[in-house]
Amino acid sequence: MKQAVVIHPRFTVYGGGEMVALHAIKTLQGLDYHVSIVTDSYNPAEVERNFRMGNIMERCTAIRIPPFRPVLSRFLALQRIPYAAKVMRTLKDLRPDVAFSTQSAIYYISGIRTFHIVYDMADLLEVLPGGRVRGPLASMWKKPYYMFLRRTLYTSDMTNRQFVPLSHVLEQQLEKLGLPHSQVVFPPCDMIYKTKPKKKQVCLVSRIAPQKNIEEFMKIATLVPEYEFILVGTHAEMNAKYAHKVLSAKPPNVKYVEARIRDRPELLEESKVYLYTSLEPGIGIALGQAMGAGCIPITPAWGGGAEMVLESGVGYMYRTVDEAAQEVKKAVESKETRDSPPHVAERARVFSSEGFERSLARLVIENT
Repeated sequence: MKQAVVIHPRFTVYGGGEMVALHAIKTLQGLDYHVSIVTDSYNPAEVERNFRMGNIMERCTAIRIPPFRPVLSRFLALQRIPYAAKVMRTLKDLRPDVAFSTQSAIYYISGIRTFHIVYDMADLLEVLPGGRVRGPLASMWKKPYYMFLRRTLYTSDMTNRQFVPLSHVLEQQLEKLGLPHSQVVFPPCDMIYKTKPKKKQVCLVSRIAPQKNIEEFMKIATLVPEYEFILVGTHAEMNAKYAHKVLSAKPPNVKYVEARIRDRPELLEESKVYLYTSLEPGIGIALGQAMGAGCIPITPAWGGGAEMVLESGVGYMYRTVDEAAQEVKKAVESKETRDSPPHVAERARVFSSEGFERSLARLVIENT
């Protein structure tokens, strides 16, 4: 049997990245590959509880690596260098027929066709051939660090590597950088939520992390006190300070529910509007699932959210907090056909997991 490796070092958050990894595994198994997963956490029962995708993880062979455990709460980037080098040493000894790197562009198997799923440009914009440094985390004082990381991990070696962008914005950035890439493959948004009768409420399902721009969700809610806003999610210890800051500024009409949305699906299914405030360039899986439940998407006018509104032809975009508040009012009260739950759910099918798996399968067949 043909052999495949999926590289996903940190499998403990159970978020969008983990869903991408699982659907990559499912696709490879459907092509008759035996899949091994390089990861710090192998718990098929917990994966099934969170994602309900059957026995695909049980059918994998686990290649266990130690979890990243920083000694200090600061200088995390520097502490990741020896950890990443250790992971690369594990990968060096593997000789599968094909590999998928589903978490970070740093990790690949030299000499083996490796597909990198790109839903965040951070690694690529900060670790580039020629020492070019860009991106939100880049600054002059960090250039030596990124140069050292590039040399330590040999990230300039692009032989047998192909990047798979999960949005048109990411595709354009890969093109500008001259990196080998496929066409856009929209990420797998499992359409598992129902289009129930809607309440006049606004929802967001998200980790409480700075890149999710949760403070903007709170500001918009403050301007529309007549509607209930529901924030569903969790926060990691590394974002504890940010979470405390954001949640302490929560206005009275915002309800925070610390839970996984699969355990409380009604919070999403009964919401009329899904207010997505992240500016990240990738397509948001949670946003796609919300649209599948018939929620009207409202997003910033740039980033992955805007791309989803444009691609699906439903929803609204905003450029300022005041404009967002007006769009929320309009969407909550809308009786237009284009805003009806069945119409929104149907348009969301463009982001379905079935489409993701078909595209990945085609890439593997055509390039191996």
